[in-house]
Amino acid sequence: MNLRSIANRITNADLSYVLGRFKTVRTAYSGARKLAALGSPTISDARDTPTLFPGADVSQIVQAIREEAVFIGLQLPPSVVGEIEAFAKSEPLHAIYDPKGPTFKYSDVVRGKCIDGRTMPIGGITDPARCPAVQRVINDPALRAIVRQYLGHEPRRIMTILDWSFASDISDEQRRKLRHHVIDYHYDVMGYNFVYASFYITATDRYSGAHVMMKRSHNRKPLRMLIGSVRASEADVRRQYGIENEVVIEGHAGLGFVQDTSCYHRASPPTQGDRLMLAVRFIN
Repeated sequence: MNLRSIANRITNADLSYVLGRFKTVRTAYSGARKLAALGSPTISDARDTPTLFPGADVSQIVQAIREEAVFIGLQLPPSVVGEIEAFAKSEPLHAIYDPKGPTFKYSDVVRGKCIDGRTMPIGGITDPARCPAVQRVINDPALRAIVRQYLGHEPRRIMTILDWSFASDISDEQRRKLRHHVIDYHYDVMGYNFVYASFYITATDRYSGAHVMMKRSHNRKPLRMLIGSVRASEADVRRQYGIENEVVIEGHAGLGFVQDTSCYHRASPPTQGDRLMLAVRFIN
């Protein structure tokens, strides 16, 4: 995004997109929300509801996110993974570049080609929170405690995304034309405060769409990276933060990670296997 686009956002009063990229603004917002909540009834942790992550140490997880922008190691039970995968294989999907166009099923796509002839890098599910297993993840007491402690307050908005990324030989340039821009390094600006929880529902490695990120890039961006586009070249990101901080998140089905997505991150284009990933975005 260039400076003209940012100016248009300011004109259209989308100040959170402009200001939310600054760590100081996010910290000040968190503090203001804490003050505003003083004296208000606290929301229950639903401690009587069993967590999907019984071994989670909330404080250690939050500390890891504060320091490195990510905690990797939450693990969904196989039964939950199986229920979400079955749901995703049976639901109608929409093309990322044509969300209101003809729907299709997972089985309709082979090597990035739909049976109707369309090239298909990603197939998305409308309102995946309809799936009871997805709801269990969203409402899990341990996950919500991590989110609340990291943000410093309850999120006001939750977005849930469940997408198939299809293995194919589609070129990177063609992917970009089909709105698969997340293959390039970028950071997110989703309001004034945000944190994401993501789960691989299928086993995922660097050949099947693994998430790639630059640790610690959430806290120290030079002004040139804060002003203008949220995207940057791989070479620029590696030069700024060092390739030793680059992490490729690979793992078995059910592996989860909680991430401050104001860090630089991207998705590997899948070439050898399809990826199904659940992302829960906790915003503001």
